[in-house]
Amino acid sequence: MQSTEANLQESPWVLGERSHEALSKRFGGRLRVIARQSVTYWFNHDRLDRLLAQYVGSLEGCELIYAIDQSGRQVSSNIYATAIDTSTHGQDLSQRPYTISLSVLGNLARDRAFACDAYVSQATSRPCVTVMYGVTSASSLMGFIAADFYPPPILSNQLGSNRD
Repeated sequence: MQSTEANLQESPWVLGERSHEALSKRFGGRLRVIARQSVTYWFNHDRLDRLLAQYVGSLEGCELIYAIDQSGRQVSSNIYATAIDTSTHGQDLSQRPYTISLSVLGNLARDRAFACDAYVSQATSRPCVTVMYGVTSASSLMGFIAADFYPPPILSNQLGSNRD
């Protein structure tokens, strides 16, 4: 096992790539279940919110979960573990760092989770990583389930387990 010092000396790109892969693997199965169930409720805002609220607590370290369509428009509310913010339904997220290349992301996130680079959340003003999974009906991409993690759990776990 590497020490924290050795991890800090690694290239940020290597650490970032490993973190992305680890986040995708860690949460991909649960996000896939949520994405598949979301198809049924995609056009019913209230039912989609209730579905997401059922799962937010099962994603360790997840502070916020929501759904966006292919163009970056939010089709659910912001779902926190202890609250639902309905004012966010319908907002345009297309200029957020994780949605800039939704067409590329659509190809990546159709059958696996995809973790974006860390950025500062507008919802909490804290650094976070969004892990996304495509919501598909037949072969058509409807949008994405997005889960925000603060701080990125893989980094917290990596540093916590490597303390000397």
